[in-house]
Amino acid sequence: MSHRRVKVAVVGSGLAGLTTAYLLAAPQDDVDFEVHLFEKTTLGMDSSSVSIPSPKHEGEWRIDVPMRSFQGGYYPHLIRLYRQLGVAFKTRDFTYSFSQTENPEAPLQTTLIYNGASGRDGVSMPAWLRDLPLRHKTYRAGLRIFTFLLFVLSTLELFVCYLRLLIFVLPPLRSRRLQTQTFGEWVEETTPTNFLARWLAWDVSWQSFAQDVLVPLFSAVCTAPEAAVKAHPAEDFLDYIWLTLGTHHYVVEHGVRDVVERLSSRIRKVHLSAQIVGVHIDPSDPRLASIECAGKHATTSYSGFHHVVFATQATRAGPMLSSYASSLASDPHARHAIMAQISALEAFHYVRTVVINHTDASAALLPADIRDRRELNLVSCSPSPTPGHEEKWSPHRVPPSYTMATQILTPPSPSGTPTAPVFQTTNPFVPISDDHILSVATLERAVLTMPAKSALRSLCKSGPKRWYQCTAEVECTLGDLQGAGRLESDAHPGVWLVGSYASVGIPLLEGCVVSAKNVYLGICKSEGVHPCKASRF
Repeated sequence: MSHRRVKVAVVGSGLAGLTTAYLLAAPQDDVDFEVHLFEKTTLGMDSSSVSIPSPKHEGEWRIDVPMRSFQGGYYPHLIRLYRQLGVAFKTRDFTYSFSQTENPEAPLQTTLIYNGASGRDGVSMPAWLRDLPLRHKTYRAGLRIFTFLLFVLSTLELFVCYLRLLIFVLPPLRSRRLQTQTFGEWVEETTPTNFLARWLAWDVSWQSFAQDVLVPLFSAVCTAPEAAVKAHPAEDFLDYIWLTLGTHHYVVEHGVRDVVERLSSRIRKVHLSAQIVGVHIDPSDPRLASIECAGKHATTSYSGFHHVVFATQATRAGPMLSSYASSLASDPHARHAIMAQISALEAFHYVRTVVINHTDASAALLPADIRDRRELNLVSCSPSPTPGHEEKWSPHRVPPSYTMATQILTPPSPSGTPTAPVFQTTNPFVPISDDHILSVATLERAVLTMPAKSALRSLCKSGPKRWYQCTAEVECTLGDLQGAGRLESDAHPGVWLVGSYASVGIPLLEGCVVSAKNVYLGICKSEGVHPCKASRF
C-alpha cells in the first residue's frame, strides 16, 4: 500500500532528538514519516562519553559523560521508554559524602556521610570525629563519650530537619505562594522565627540544613552554582523530593551507547557533521521548509520538510529560528508565530558544566581519609566566595560557587581482582593534575528560573491535578506556541521545540522524553494520523 509521505527534520541527536526521531520512524497505518536527523558532530547523547583501554578486560571500558543516573518516581516516562526499547538497567543506590573547604586550596572537612537506600542505611560518623579520642590518651574515655553524644545530637538535628522538610513537600500542605517563590525565598519563609525556635536554635539548624545539605545536593543535581540553585523555582525542588522519596537510583547496564543504538536503529537518513547555517521557507512551496548545512567542502540544501523539530539547547535554537523568520518577511502571521517562539526561548538560562575523568585521588578532590569516601563525594566551598572570585574562568575549572561532585568508578575486572579506580569529577573548582586527566568535556546545562518557568507555559501546559498530586506528576500537553500554528493550518511548516527545558520540572532526562512524546503526538494530530503503539510509554 502506498502511504502519504511526510518529511520531518530533527535537528540535534540528544535524548530528546533521538526519541522524537524514534517515534516518527515507527511504522504508521496511513502515513510514512521520512525522518532526517541532523547533528553537527557525532550521534547521540553518548557523544561526550569516553572509552578507556582496560588491560584486565577484553576491549574497552566505556564511561558515560556526564553520569546518566535516574531515580524512580521522577522518571516514569524514561523508565517506560527504556523498558520498551529493551534497555537493561540496574539499581544503584548511591552513597554520599558531604565535605566543605574554606577555600579551594584548603583540606576538606567531611561533615556528613550518607549511606544511601533513601536514608534506610542511615549516616556514619566522619573519620576526624571518630579518631578524636585516639589523639588524647589522658582524656580518651571522656572524649569517646563526647564524640558519640555529639554525633547522636547532630544526627538527631539532621533527622528533625528532614522530617520538617517532608511535611513541607506534602502536596496537600503546600502554600499557594510556593508557585511564585524561589528556593532561597522559600528557605527564608520556612525558617522558624518564634521565641522558642530561636531559643533552641532551630532557626540556625534549619538554615544550616538548607545551606549545607540541600544546596549542595541540588547544585549537583542541576550542575549549577549556588546562586542559580537559590534562584530556582522552589516548587520543582519540592516535587523532586516528594517523587523520589523512598525510591531507588538506577543506571543503564551497558551505558548510554546502548540507548543511542536502540533509538537510532530505525532512522535511515542521518546527516552527521552537518553544521546548520540556515532554515528557510522552501522556495518551491511555502508550506514546506528547507535546511542549509555547511560541510567541509560545500554547502548542501535539504528541502521539502513538512515539519522541523529543534532538539538543541534553547540558546542554539533561537539563532536558527531567527534565520527562518527572516525568510517569512512576506507572511506576517507566520513570522509572528516564530518570533513568539524566539521570545520564549530567550527566557531560558544555561550554565557551563565541566566533567573530567581522571586518576587524581588528591585530598583536594576527595575526603583525605579513605574511610569517608563514598560513591559520590560532594564538596562545597564555605563561606561562599566573593563575586570577584566567582568571575574567574578556566577551561578545566568552574568557580567555587558550584558544588564539586566526584564519583568513584571501578573498572570491570573479570578475574575479580581489585583494580585502581577512575574518578569522574563534575564541576571541579580545584586544579586536577594534567598527568592524571583522561578526558575533559565542557557542556551546557539548562537551569530553570522564574522567568523561564513562566515562558515554559507557552511550550508545555500542565493538566489538572488532584489534591494529592504535585505539578511534576501531572500529565502535560503541548503549549500554544508549539508547531507555530501548524495545529490550526497546514499553510506553513510545523516548527517544534523539544529538550529537557521544554517540559515541566527540573531540566533532566525525563523532560527530554516527555517533550519528545508530546511533539510526536502534536505532529500526528496536525497530519490527522493515529499515533503508533511505540508512543505508549
